[in-house]
Amino acid sequence: MTTDYLKVLLVTLTAMTVLMTSCEEMDNEPEITAKNLKGIFVVCEGSFGKANGDISFRSSGTFQTVKNLFSTVNGHPLGDVVQSFEIVDTLGFIAVNNSQKITVVNLKDFKTIRSITGFSYPRSMVRADKNSIYVSNGNGYSGNYIYKIDLKTLTKTDSLPVATGPEKLIAVNSRVYAAIAGGWNNDGKTVLEIDPATFKVVHTFAVASVPIDLAADKNNNVWVYCKGEAKYDASWNVTYSKMGICRINSSTKEVTTFPLSSMSASGLNNLAVSKDGATVYYLNDGLFAMPVNSAALPTTKLVNALFYGMDTDPQSGNIVCLDAIASKAVVYDASGTEQYSFETATYPNSVIFSY
Repeated sequence: MTTDYLKVLLVTLTAMTVLMTSCEEMDNEPEITAKNLKGIFVVCEGSFGKANGDISFRSSGTFQTVKNLFSTVNGHPLGDVVQSFEIVDTLGFIAVNNSQKITVVNLKDFKTIRSITGFSYPRSMVRADKNSIYVSNGNGYSGNYIYKIDLKTLTKTDSLPVATGPEKLIAVNSRVYAAIAGGWNNDGKTVLEIDPATFKVVHTFAVASVPIDLAADKNNNVWVYCKGEAKYDASWNVTYSKMGICRINSSTKEVTTFPLSSMSASGLNNLAVSKDGATVYYLNDGLFAMPVNSAALPTTKLVNALFYGMDTDPQSGNIVCLDAIASKAVVYDASGTEQYSFETATYPNSVIFSY
């Protein structure tokens, strides 16, 4: 069966003829939910100040792409700097950080349900438990919180003050982990472990400088991408120090740091784990692959190219890498062989899969 999601778009939005498929409509098709959507969503920041960020979508059934899904469906721009996207059941939550809002869409047709405001700098989101989603927020100096959004009322219900620059959030073993990067102060060195039952920090991990991305492996250990402290010369050339890849043992709470000798990655979403959880992929001056039980970082690149973001497809195991300059996604298999590519909206930064 081709993607149910595209069929619903056809029925609801006849103007979107680019999404037409050749299959027949089935009378007994199931309700469209996040569990039977099939495809790749790409978060595209857009240009700062121009409110042209959007979500691109590629169907795994028809292999067709909609570059600007939100604006095509809703008839107006999504906002300024689309930061992240989280799927929760039949809802999609889109953080638009310079527009200071979370836009909630219905995944049946991608139309807006609600806009949740009261943020200063929304960054990352994750489902914390069956009733709530967490949002990291911080404008670089102040307003640094993890906010809780109730999934029934779609309103902010609580806030947890944190240090400057909260970034990536992930959920592992009924706990939420938050990378605290330091914001514009450029001095973050911690990852927080939060218990959703109490909405309190239960452990603080010391890691390398400026942690921005997190991923969990097959052992439920948390991997941390630490970008390092940035310093700029008079010509705004940047150098980094104290960067590395860290591994947090979620059972023993031990942190192992693998120092990086240089830093070339410009985006925030630079870390992912393979389909089987046995390999960590990360970006620097190329794409690298590291077994989770390795004692050292790899010395050779899996792919020799610069990318702005990446993630791994949980179904195929392919690695989707994002070229922000060319506005496209390039897909590789686990050996680093290119499989295909597709165009996206402006400045793609991260990937979300739904099957």
